[in-house]
Amino acid sequence: MKLLQNILVTTDFSESSEYVLESSISLAKKFESQITLMHVVSDHHTSSKLDKFIDDSVKSQLDKLASEVEEAGVDLKNSIIEHGVPFEKIIEEVQMNDYNVIMAGSLAKPENESFKLGTTVEKLIRKNPIPIWVVKPEPIKNIEKILCPVDFSDASHRALNNAITLAQSFKAELFIQHIYPPVSLSPMWMEVDFHEEKMNLEASQDAEFREFLEQFDMKDVSYTKVTTEGIDHQEILKLVNENKIDLLLMGTTGKTGLSRILMGSTTTKVTRELPCSFITTKAKDITDDFFESYLKSVESIINSAKQSMHNKEYDKAIEKYSIGLKQYPDNIPILMGLIEAYQATSNKHKVEHYRKYGHEVIERTWGGKYLKKIKL
Repeated sequence: MKLLQNILVTTDFSESSEYVLESSISLAKKFESQITLMHVVSDHHTSSKLDKFIDDSVKSQLDKLASEVEEAGVDLKNSIIEHGVPFEKIIEEVQMNDYNVIMAGSLAKPENESFKLGTTVEKLIRKNPIPIWVVKPEPIKNIEKILCPVDFSDASHRALNNAITLAQSFKAELFIQHIYPPVSLSPMWMEVDFHEEKMNLEASQDAEFREFLEQFDMKDVSYTKVTTEGIDHQEILKLVNENKIDLLLMGTTGKTGLSRILMGSTTTKVTRELPCSFITTKAKDITDDFFESYLKSVESIINSAKQSMHNKEYDKAIEKYSIGLKQYPDNIPILMGLIEAYQATSNKHKVEHYRKYGHEVIERTWGGKYLKKIKL
């Protein structure tokens, strides 16, 4: 099943864009995704002859990138050329079509300086509705360590779900960090035990952290829980550097100052200092739309067919399962239901036909060892 189905790759044909395309192709191979390439030509009020020259040049360069995608064995869904303000046109494209993530690049790193975000990427981080994966202009490397800071908000919940999915897929170590503000000593503390109150605060923060993590399935994930006292962006950067984090993933609409790190006035400071690529998420998960819609659709087909089976309307059940199988050809639960329906009508030929098909699907997808575990 494709978890990350549609990737929108933005390019300005710069050196940084080459790293974005390389990372996007690698990601698409990992998740069997489709790639759409997009370049926006900024408004230019020149002669029609020069306009045509620019458009022809852009098309030629985009065609070259499209060839690279296809030669890598990745499904190229579309190549798009738009005219206007880049971040506005990218957001319009995202709103009109169903993408899981935007891949974009930061600017090249000058010697002895930190990374910089371009104006378009910074505005996309602030304004676009779907996750954006900002790729640093460096040679691609394996994602072995992922950091997800959380503040227990819905945005953090969404970000951590994405981080868990990616950690499972990349077999990466996941660091989950919660930061709480430092306790400052003031005259109000004179009549209380400052150390005791500080310990109580640490204990309550840790308890809330544990309760938050209980909501998640950490199966097959190697993770480390980190609770730190301090200033959000400083503690994040410290952990990133100390543990050589490869990817930072965080929500940008949280309930605390954490949400302002990549959305407010400290955006440039944090992203310049980050030595790794990062993902920001808002209202939509990287994997959620396709995964959830797939499950709901399959569940609807199976429940409807089961109701027909319960009513002993076996022909109706067969019809519903058959339609479902055309939509989702390798779905084992649908196949099992279809076999059960044909068994109810004593159609041994159809039972054997779909049982054989089911065995082929299991062996092709998971290997022969699972044939005994999944009884058809």
